Amino acid sequence: MATQLAVDSHARYFRICLSGLPHQMTSLDAARMTFVQLCLVGLTALGKLDEVCSAEEKKQMIEWIYGQQVLGDGAELSAAYCGFRGGSLFGPHDLVDYVPANSANVAGTYSALCALLLLGDDLSRVDRPAIVEALRCLQQDSGCFAPHPGTTERDPRFIYCACAISAILDDWSSVDKDAAVKYIVSCCNPDGGMTQAPFQESHGGHLYCCVASLALMGRLDAIPDRQRTLQWALQRQSCGYQGRVNKPADSCYSFWVGAAVELLGGHDLVDAASVSAFLVQCETRFGGIAKFPDEFPDPLHAALGVVGFTFCNPDGFPRMSPTLLLPESLVESLNIKAARRSK
Repeated sequence: MATQLAVDSHARYFRICLSGLPHQMTSLDAARMTFVQLCLVGLTALGKLDEVCSAEEKKQMIEWIYGQQVLGDGAELSAAYCGFRGGSLFGPHDLVDYVPANSANVAGTYSALCALLLLGDDLSRVDRPAIVEALRCLQQDSGCFAPHPGTTERDPRFIYCACAISAILDDWSSVDKDAAVKYIVSCCNPDGGMTQAPFQESHGGHLYCCVASLALMGRLDAIPDRQRTLQWALQRQSCGYQGRVNKPADSCYSFWVGAAVELLGGHDLVDAASVSAFLVQCETRFGGIAKFPDEFPDPLHAALGVVGFTFCNPDGFPRMSPTLLLPESLVESLNIKAARRSK
């Protein structure tokens, strides 16, 4: 069985998705910022970004991203709404009076900053003070973060986004690291896995968010039993990686769990050939990687599958940071110390 990715087909797939989402995904247009980031991540991991996207197209994408920025106005009540929206579904934000439609969220802000960096922007137009203040407003007493005002949703996904934003902006002044670490530790299960909230089922996606957050904060030593956590992650390997116990392998977990393994120092313990073969099975004939073999692809599974493949096959691909979904060369050039791979 071939274990080489169809690089050119995947590059075409990401190019098409940057022009417009497949009709199966139009309901997710409010999260377009994340899909833009994922397509750019996929192209970068394949080493095809500059070949596929012209300088003019990059400029247009940069302008669209900045068009989703919710700027600070100095008012205390609006501080938590600042950052980047998830997309332009509701039109230009300066023409929209409906506050929820004009609210930024930490996931959109994280995706926007990563996308801007991948496109070569210097972040000079980012309203850094407003974003930093928004993070301060969104951290809860528990140490967790809400994604935006007016929701009861809180879990490690948003801790990770807050940590990634802080690392990229090189400003941790709004994050109570001790409180965030305490919440993450409360999500550690006796089996070594990590959860969405205390006493819930261990999950590969939340494992990544917790481990990557701790890595960005320089607090991997807070994991109660690091070897048991690494063991839990390694045991998610079947043909590929599964996200939970007794679930089938799923291509996206080649990143979620695979990146956690990288951060925990378990690279040499991975059955790279098996993971790679599974990801090739999930490829489609017209490009993209699906969740499972013989299913329809989407940008999330395609991009994360490509990055997971590069972890297993580092030769010939740009080396990607497991903490920020950015090339390690970019992490080094920007001097993002928190995102460097632990030795």
